Amino acid sequence: MIERLANWRTFFVLLAIDLAFTILFNVYGRHYPDPAFDGRVSGFRPSEVEPILRSFAQCRQLDRYLAQVTQLDLIFPLVYSSLAAVLIVILKPRPRWLAALPFAAAFFDYCENFSYIALILRYRAGETIPHPLAVFASIVQRLKWGFVFIGIAAIVVAVYGWVARRRGTG
Repeated sequence: MIERLANWRTFFVLLAIDLAFTILFNVYGRHYPDPAFDGRVSGFRPSEVEPILRSFAQCRQLDRYLAQVTQLDLIFPLVYSSLAAVLIVILKPRPRWLAALPFAAAFFDYCENFSYIALILRYRAGETIPHPLAVFASIVQRLKWGFVFIGIAAIVVAVYGWVARRRGTG
């Protein structure tokens, strides 16, 4: 399916949408407490979940964060993974399966987002946070970032192959 969509026009449309999401994330997160869940490439420990949620609640940002996770974060993984996959397909890498790697990041991003929704809803209901849920959220966040970096590496490999073919050395 990506091959049918893979052209420069699609790439630039997805890039514009990606940039719009980046702006929206900055608007949503302007008053978030630090530390938060998102953007922590090194991840968070399960023991940090409840203090992070408490911090959001004290700053009156928990509902806003839930809105972000249930609105923006449920669309954005599809946008960035499609953007990366379209770019990889346009560059015609060898091996071709490199275009699938960004979707692995998106899969774990969705797992992360649904775990955050569950954590927030449990916290808002005054229920204790189940340790296995906190562990799951921590693990899928690290897996997401791992596959984000693997996806970036796939783009680098695709660009290298494209340049080599253009020079006649690949």
